[in-house]
Amino acid sequence: MKGALHPSFTDYDMLLQQLGVDLGGGLKETRSMDITREYVAAFFDLHLRGKPQPLLDKPSPRYPEVQFCASSAENC
Repeated sequence: MKGALHPSFTDYDMLLQQLGVDLGGGLKETRSMDITREYVAAFFDLHLRGKPQPLLDKPSPRYPEVQFCASSAENC
C-alpha cells in the first residue's frame, strides 16, 4: 500500500495523527484503516465463507494506493 508504514495497518498511526504526530506516512486520517478493513474483510469472506471477492482479483479504482504484486516480483 503506497504511503503506508508499519503502524498504518493498526489504529496507532491514526491516533498519533490526531495528536499531531506525523510518522511520515502518506496516508492521512482514516484512509489506512479504511483500506485495511476492506481488504481484510474481503480476504476472510473469500477464504472462510467461500464468497467471491472481486476486490482481491485486481487493482481497484477506489483504492489506488493498493498495489498488486506477483510473488516472484522483486521490487514490489
